Amino acid sequence: MHLGETSRVGGAGLLALVATYGIGRLAYGLFVPRFREEFGLPLDVLGFYASAAQAGYLVAIVVTGLLTARFGPRVPVLSGCLLLAVGAALTASAPGPTLLAVGVIVAGTSAGGTWAPFSDAVSRQVPSSGSRRALALVNDGAPAGLVVASVLVLVAGDRWRAVWWAFAVIGLAAAVVAYRVLAPGPVGPAPDRARPGPGWFLTQRSLRLFVVATGISITSGAYFAYAPDTAQDAGVASWIGPAMWATLGITGAVVGAFGGQLASRYGLRGPLAVMLVLVGGASVVLLVAPGSAFAALGSAALFGVGFTTGFALIVMWSQQVFRERPTTGFTLGLVFIAAGFPVGPGLFGVLATHLGRDVALLALAAPALLVALVPPSRDDRHELRDA
Repeated sequence: MHLGETSRVGGAGLLALVATYGIGRLAYGLFVPRFREEFGLPLDVLGFYASAAQAGYLVAIVVTGLLTARFGPRVPVLSGCLLLAVGAALTASAPGPTLLAVGVIVAGTSAGGTWAPFSDAVSRQVPSSGSRRALALVNDGAPAGLVVASVLVLVAGDRWRAVWWAFAVIGLAAAVVAYRVLAPGPVGPAPDRARPGPGWFLTQRSLRLFVVATGISITSGAYFAYAPDTAQDAGVASWIGPAMWATLGITGAVVGAFGGQLASRYGLRGPLAVMLVLVGGASVVLLVAPGSAFAALGSAALFGVGFTTGFALIVMWSQQVFRERPTTGFTLGLVFIAAGFPVGPGLFGVLATHLGRDVALLALAAPALLVALVPPSRDDRHELRDA
């Protein structure tokens, strides 16, 4: 069966993000209870593992920007998928905490090589009429990866190492598909080599964007690292982690697909504020109803909607702020998003270890709730609706 470029590139992006984002970057929290039990690691150490993985992701984003400009999207995407395969294999075979840390960090770093290059791949290989559909397919890879990871964990039971070996196979499959589908080098007109000065990206409009992106990322990083373990530690059975992540992925993929329509109809300000409240409120639900499986699943559903749709709206906001250089602006936005993610897990682990989980949950809900009070500039909040 012949597939058009929209389906080929979008499908390759979907698989790459299933591997690197949904699995490599976001599924770690599913395994925190297993890592605590098998390796005897405390919460603060596991939090620093997650933070280091997110820091690796931040570095990878910067390197990816340079690789994409020089070699096109194939090289960074292929590298990211192979990093996931290597990191997953190291995690699966880890005999102790040291190799486990290396594997988790390498797997988490992999996501930095995939998302941004696909914006170039779509613009260069997909007809303009199919670009939105292709990007929507790519964007659904992260929540779809959470569903895949959750199903594998439920099927495997206590055999968590087998799950990580399966992750490695998925990474290799994504690498093969990316190699076959993506163009082998820079395609189309040469990129603009002019380097904008600080005044281009540090403006009143962009600073608001950066503050909101960092705030939601701090809360999200902590939630992804510790939400399943928090529910299980409160007395819910071990199936709750995979069930939460499946719920998060499904609700995120279904509702997140309507982010563009929400912005077109209601503007940016209102929908984004609601999503930020949902992201912060998800942690509060775990705090006020500990030990409840229903509350844990509800928390995951709220977070899935808020996280997926909220970040989609932030990307749209970035395109408005950096209209003249959307790819550069998008990459810059990813840097600030990535900068917030390492803070959450490490801070949560320290607070939970020394002050208790209740304090940690409340403290880590605060950043997303506080930045909900930061509005986009008047131009940015209305332009999407008027487009």
